Amino acid sequence: MSTVQAQQVLKPSDELIESAISLLLSAMKDDSYMQVACGDDPSAREALARMMILEGVYWGEFWTATEDDELVGFMTWTPPHSEPAIPKDERAKVVGPFMQALSEERRTYMSGLFSGEFPGFVAQCLGATGKHDGWWLRIAMVRPDRQGQGIARKLFEPMRRKAAERGEHIACSTTAERNVAIYKALGFELRGSRTFTSPWGDWGLWVFYQKP
Repeated sequence: MSTVQAQQVLKPSDELIESAISLLLSAMKDDSYMQVACGDDPSAREALARMMILEGVYWGEFWTATEDDELVGFMTWTPPHSEPAIPKDERAKVVGPFMQALSEERRTYMSGLFSGEFPGFVAQCLGATGKHDGWWLRIAMVRPDRQGQGIARKLFEPMRRKAAERGEHIACSTTAERNVAIYKALGFELRGSRTFTSPWGDWGLWVFYQKP
């Protein structure tokens, strides 16, 4: 009988990163944030998924859930106090390809979101330094056909224990309302929610906190 294994991957292969990108695109296919950011442009969607994953791989921890060597879920984490120390030129190398894949109108919108509206709302929910003072769960993805089987919890528990042992809090956000119940079941407290508007429709953001 096969079992799901959760593990940190220190140096993910290109093949693993591509598998994670495919999983993310499948899981977020109908996500309102993905639709606003990229529309139906597959190249923009792929660029956004790659950016999201590489941010975690380069500057945080990358955890996978596998079964029979097949990727069924993953999480990426940013350690406390590390994000503000990321050099601007290094961040630009990761974010740049996504921004270049967008139309000028969408590029302007996303630039404002990344630099102002998103961090501003998170700060309202967590405090001015709350996002950076603890562990930030950047991405939590489970393959659509494997959702509801405890895989997210299996991925989450090692990091929850690590944070608790160190006396560090955990925070995260989601753009999918269906995930609110999942995060609450994992022990998170909902700190705030907001509906963002855009020329291409509205999308929601929910911000969570878990004390040590």
